[in-house]
Amino acid sequence: MIPNVVSFKFNPTELKLNKFVDFYGYCSQWNQNIYVYGKNEAQKVHRLSELLSFILFSHDDECLIVIEGSGISETKEYISKHMNGVQTA
Repeated sequence: MIPNVVSFKFNPTELKLNKFVDFYGYCSQWNQNIYVYGKNEAQKVHRLSELLSFILFSHDDECLIVIEGSGISETKEYISKHMNGVQTA
């Protein structure tokens, strides 16, 4: 059985916000759940504004995003093609 979760680490200061806008749109097409984790906070993302706020106001140098749902193998491929600078967990 193929796992239905993928995660990656990133430094919020090193990735451009437009990458996350596109990424959020991609995950939304699959109706995937997105969770973001910093050192002192964790949240499920319900709207694009929540994801962008987390990234903009995170003071951590390393954060984790977990994506859950269908289409995970396609999402892994998307991450490797479009999200340069992330470390897939």
